[in-house]
Amino acid sequence: MRAFLLILPLAALLTGCLLTDHKEGGDVGTDDIRFPVTGYEDGAADGFPEITFDSTALSMGRIIQGARVEKRFRFTNTGDKPLVLSAVNSTCGCTVGKDWPREPIKPGGEGEITVTFDSEGRPGVQHKSVTVVSNAKPPSTVLTLTGEVVGPSASN
Repeated sequence: MRAFLLILPLAALLTGCLLTDHKEGGDVGTDDIRFPVTGYEDGAADGFPEITFDSTALSMGRIIQGARVEKRFRFTNTGDKPLVLSAVNSTCGCTVGKDWPREPIKPGGEGEITVTFDSEGRPGVQHKSVTVVSNAKPPSTVLTLTGEVVGPSASN
């Protein structure tokens, strides 16, 4: 009985190797792995919303540490279908995208996204971004704020 209990796990281990060893069934190569093409890549150029910004970058220049910079990024739906913004994500808590439209924007309609940068405790050159995710073509747009934060040092 004891020998049977020792052989049973060994047999299970060897059988498990047969299930995962690809040599018995032939080699598996990159041609065997297929990912379906998304509707975005396969779709025609028309029939999608398209988001067009007046500008996607703000150069803040030199600002005093502690100042808040706010920029309204205006955009238009230049596509053929209603535009829906699903997210406005920032890379850090000091830069926030807010006040963005939650309702679909018809073709030809306009909207804006307010982005605020808080420079408190952030001396030096800054490059901050906010990513706008939507059902548009392309599906994401990056808005950037760059500048240099100057001001009193921590020793003052």
